[in-house]
Amino acid sequence: MKLASFCVLALNLLLPLAHGSIEGIGDLFNGILHPLRSPAHILVLVGLGLFAGQRYRFKSAVVAFLVAAALGLGFTQVPGVGEMPVGSPCVLSAILGLLVALRRPVPPPVVAAFFGVSGFLLGWDSAPDPSPIWVSAKILLGVWVGLAVILLNFANYAAMCPRKAWVKIAFRVLGSWTTAISALYLALTLRR
Repeated sequence: MKLASFCVLALNLLLPLAHGSIEGIGDLFNGILHPLRSPAHILVLVGLGLFAGQRYRFKSAVVAFLVAAALGLGFTQVPGVGEMPVGSPCVLSAILGLLVALRRPVPPPVVAAFFGVSGFLLGWDSAPDPSPIWVSAKILLGVWVGLAVILLNFANYAAMCPRKAWVKIAFRVLGSWTTAISALYLALTLRR
């Protein structure tokens, strides 16, 4: 059963419709799964998780992310708001990957601001298709829950890693891979 679920999720990630919905699972669960259906969102969340995992204190940064994500999701419902600039999540994840790879100290207010900007951009990029207000509310709540659960899991698992030299090197390698994948995904996005 777990293998079948993994295969369905893996195939679902390959779908080109990041803002589409999965029939039959409901609006709330479509919202929860939305961040997992967008490769750019996954890259940003992996970068944020690695970045938070390198630091001992990341609670205020995660709170800033969650508040900003809620604001970004609300921003999508303002009439006349356009779509987010193409490639913004890719650029953001590339910067996050560089910060992880360089492993330089960053002041906590800057970290919190970076997480806040990331949350707002991911929220803004998660606008649901035009639908009745109660449907949009369920989808947006689901997206917020999905972003929160995914980021908290990535950050906590990264923070639980032992502070050994080889783990620090592995984090830096993962950060550089995040940057490289983001650059490739940005190139493919701009090519379309």
